[in-house]
Amino acid sequence: MRYEFRISINFMTHNKGQTIFIVSAIALGVAIQIFIASLIVSLQTSLIQRILGDSSHISIEDGNMRDRLLLLDNSPTIYGNFSTTRNKIQDFSDIINYIKNYDDVTVVVPTIEGNAIYSRGEKTTSLTVRGIDLKSGDRLYNITDRTVRGVPLIDSENILIGTRLAKNYYLNPGDIMQLTLSSGEIETVRVAGIFDLENSFSNSNLVIMDFDRAQRLFNKKGYATNINLQIKDVFKAPNLAEDFQKKYPYLEVIPWTRDSENILKALRSQTDTSIIIQVVVMLATSMSIASVLLVTVLQKMKEIGILKAMGALDKSTGYLFIIQGTLIGFLGSIVGVVLGILLIEIYVFFAQPSFDILVRPQKLALIIFISTIAGTLSGIIPAKKCMKLSPIEVIKGE
Repeated sequence: MRYEFRISINFMTHNKGQTIFIVSAIALGVAIQIFIASLIVSLQTSLIQRILGDSSHISIEDGNMRDRLLLLDNSPTIYGNFSTTRNKIQDFSDIINYIKNYDDVTVVVPTIEGNAIYSRGEKTTSLTVRGIDLKSGDRLYNITDRTVRGVPLIDSENILIGTRLAKNYYLNPGDIMQLTLSSGEIETVRVAGIFDLENSFSNSNLVIMDFDRAQRLFNKKGYATNINLQIKDVFKAPNLAEDFQKKYPYLEVIPWTRDSENILKALRSQTDTSIIIQVVVMLATSMSIASVLLVTVLQKMKEIGILKAMGALDKSTGYLFIIQGTLIGFLGSIVGVVLGILLIEIYVFFAQPSFDILVRPQKLALIIFISTIAGTLSGIIPAKKCMKLSPIEVIKGE
């Protein structure tokens, strides 16, 4: 062990009260960082899950728009203001295979979207019919776990409906429904289960049907009407959507942010607030370390002078305070991590928030690293002051 390290330990243990005080101050700052960062990140994650948890982050739709005519040999004919191939993505399987190569993409679900009317007695309602493959679609919509009655089954006969629709029309699992399609045809289906997606519109107006059956009903055999994506980082949706739009200019790629600017700004402001608070706390911690070490230089001037008189280099005496700063920063961050986790547990016990507060190990490791580096940097100023001391003048007491 180098003698600088041993002397640094000796300086720290000689003034135990001072060392305990500064380590406690750092620990408190680190605990506040962990608590605020974990609280804001967990709140943000909860909000994102509630808002976007069962919806697409990026939606790809057919690109045929109103009053648009493609002048190609195989261009679709125009009927009125709309193309007869509207709402049909022909090469959706190839598109899905391409999209799955992106590491940021976690879920890709093709769907068939259509409309139908359901009447019973004197009541009539317009329904949105969504055709999906339940195995892949469950990853996006989480239907199986939220089927509250009946069974989560969709096939050539069975469908799933929402709780409000079932209540409004006195429908139960096993009941028969007759849906009137936009073509005027009547389709008979059986209610296999009733879901609760915790969304008023979905529970009132959404019917979930087998993908192949929906293709047949809406004359979309071999096509999809939508490709729905979820990604790891919802804030990357605009950039990914732009990439997909360039790749498939004939389609319309819509990120969730297009119609949710206010939500995006609110989420980003939470992140910015967390960063600002952590930076301010870190600066205050660094200044505290530097001020205490400067006081230590004044307190240990005579000892430092003796060390220099005995042949210690200026650089070696400067290392004493850099080592102290590093040790103090490291010890304070370790204690702070324990206090931060304890503070979170106390908050959860008494406040009982509606969301889980997650403490990420990588975040704790980063805080420990930054606090240790901050302690090291804080020792530079007192180290420079120490290196300038003249041993003769110090020993004489001048």
